[in-house]
Amino acid sequence: MKKLNNIEENNIMFKTKFTLLLLLVFTYSFSQDVEVKHIDLNTKLDHFSAVVKNDRVYFSHNLKSKRGRAIKDKYNGNIYIIYEGKVNESGEIVDEKPIEKTELGQFNMSAPTFSKDGKYMYFTTNHTGKGTNKLKGIETFNLQIQRAEYEEGKGWTNFVTLEFCDPNYNYAHPALSPDGTTLYFVANLKGTKGKSDLFKVSVTNHKTYGEPVQLSETINSSRTELFPFVSADNRLYFSSNRREGKGAMDIYVYDLNSSDDEQIPVSLDSPINSPGEDMAFFLNDDLTTGYVTSRRYKGEGGDDLYYFSNF
Repeated sequence: MKKLNNIEENNIMFKTKFTLLLLLVFTYSFSQDVEVKHIDLNTKLDHFSAVVKNDRVYFSHNLKSKRGRAIKDKYNGNIYIIYEGKVNESGEIVDEKPIEKTELGQFNMSAPTFSKDGKYMYFTTNHTGKGTNKLKGIETFNLQIQRAEYEEGKGWTNFVTLEFCDPNYNYAHPALSPDGTTLYFVANLKGTKGKSDLFKVSVTNHKTYGEPVQLSETINSSRTELFPFVSADNRLYFSSNRREGKGAMDIYVYDLNSSDDEQIPVSLDSPINSPGEDMAFFLNDDLTTGYVTSRRYKGEGGDDLYYFSNF
């Protein structure tokens, strides 16, 4: 057998490493023809967290006065509600209107996720009673997650706060797994690495829930994680402002199918990520089209919705 010299051995090692690098890149790279479009719906107010369910699209938007101005709470914070509309062939959202609900009053509703049959909706809101903000040491109305049930002729009703939501902590941005048995969310529970980490709980028939489990240290960072989403092919997408990102807040992906304990989240390429704040990624079941929320150059000024295709 021919003995390899040092140059040949180095060439083989280089080719092997290069091949492995290519495989890694292609595993998490997407079409170079991705198109991102700023949709006509956007204004100077906030539009964010668009998700498509059946033939409807749902998104979060400011509660507005009759003059179209954003209504604030007594602490000068924005109040959000959930809108629904239709999606046309070019990804534009049309015929939008606030969702119908039986719960009255001005209270926050944002960042929804839906059960597979569309009967249950989870969303971010506020506790009605004050809790202690563990980061700032003050009393405040912390965020919580509620579940609502859809009834024909009534709209969304039977609002329930999820049993694991402690009023002394923040819980936000729920996202159901494709099979509906796991609910992902962000929280600032004791032991988080950053300002907010990614957690999950088990879901049984959308009636009972397990205890929050913090996702691994390879997923969470020492910074802030927000807006998880799990695609039809079981990939976890989320936003983070961790170091070495492309902008102020980036979209990352992590393959939940992988058994590699050392897998690390990978940031998506441009034009999904930008130098601005990119968050609330949603991918349709076709795995090629969806929405992303962003505050990027030439936007309308607030959180804007962008439609992407050829992903």
